[in-house]
Amino acid sequence: MKTRSIITAVAIAISSLGFAATAQAETFAFSSSPLTNLDPTGSTVNGGFTKFPTKAGLYIQQCVAPVGADRPATCSDTIQIWVSASGGPGTTSPTGPIALKVAGSITGKGVTVDCTKVQCGLFFRFDHTAPTDTSEDKFFPITFKAGTTAPALAADEVTVTLNGTPLVRNVPSNLAYRADAKIVAAAKSGAAVTLTSLTPECAYSNGVLTALKGAGQCALAYSTVATATTAAASGNFPFLLTPGNQRVALKSLVIAKGKTKALPATTNFGSEISYKSNSKNCRVELNMVEVKGACTLTATAAAKADMWLALKSTIKVTIKK
Repeated sequence: MKTRSIITAVAIAISSLGFAATAQAETFAFSSSPLTNLDPTGSTVNGGFTKFPTKAGLYIQQCVAPVGADRPATCSDTIQIWVSASGGPGTTSPTGPIALKVAGSITGKGVTVDCTKVQCGLFFRFDHTAPTDTSEDKFFPITFKAGTTAPALAADEVTVTLNGTPLVRNVPSNLAYRADAKIVAAAKSGAAVTLTSLTPECAYSNGVLTALKGAGQCALAYSTVATATTAAASGNFPFLLTPGNQRVALKSLVIAKGKTKALPATTNFGSEISYKSNSKNCRVELNMVEVKGACTLTATAAAKADMWLALKSTIKVTIKK
């Protein structure tokens, strides 16, 4: 798959930098060959990490050199890799070989840059599990020999929404356990967009993303194939998982005086519900209520760690006229 080869290629370039990173905290380093005098039509370099951060994984992209302490303004839409010790789908292991195919011309967010004329390099940063931590931000310059660069096609522009709200690549969104999460994806070129859950904590099927846990993280990957006018696009959208909200399938009850009614025995997640009446007008035994007059019932259910929150809901009972 082209996307996979691009990802593998990105990793190679990183490791061939020839010197150790000296980020603010310096928790990663590389053993590699020099990245100078590269072929602008495409060069593949190989290397590997000799030290890797323990706090989070790393994103690596070919970018234009940043200004001062800022992060780069232009990075390739396709030459990128996610390196993580978690070993999840879509990631590259920091303990094995790292491979990256760099290019003399890159396109990012609709902007094309000739890296034979502008300083480009490989930019490292923490992944989506630590998006605001810049302690591992590091730029390694690379150079290309004179020559004609291969034409760079702009990567396809892909829009992905969650319940109508656009997602932002590499920026985490919250997703609750078993919450309704409708995914819609479209490519500007009209090409088909392939969506895949990268982690077992979430499942994706038929336009719906489902969180299978109420704590931790998951990621949804997207990809398109290249066309005659656009390069393939790929990336991922991370999610921070939150506990689900339990519900009782009854908000109010209208019943004749003196009648008995069965109430829902379990929540939407299968937890057993306990009921309590706020007055003597209603008598509750297990999930059965006997009504003598109007009252309010309180429904409660226990929380489950890393899955869902406790339930406390009120049910208004009125007498049928």
